Amino acid sequence: MFKTSNNEFILFAHFKNHTIAVKEGQKVKKGQLLGLCGNTGNSSEPHLHFHIENMENMNVATGVKCYFDNIFVNGLLKNDYSPIKNDKIKN
Repeated sequence: MFKTSNNEFILFAHFKNHTIAVKEGQKVKKGQLLGLCGNTGNSSEPHLHFHIENMENMNVATGVKCYFDNIFVNGLLKNDYSPIKNDKIKN
């Protein structure tokens, strides 16, 4: 889990075992490799869970909406966009 400068907490789950490339407490930059996508969850395909919370304790936290600076949505480039159900996202 990472804490942002806005006091929000970002959770990533299901990295490939032994591929996490950052250390606890390390500051990370946009575009930096964190680790490789794995299949450690209950699924047939590798995947990565990502969400933002308002506090570190995920058992009582509330989710925070995520916005992307630039992201391709349904073939169109969108700015400052938060994906919604059925959007097809491409980086």
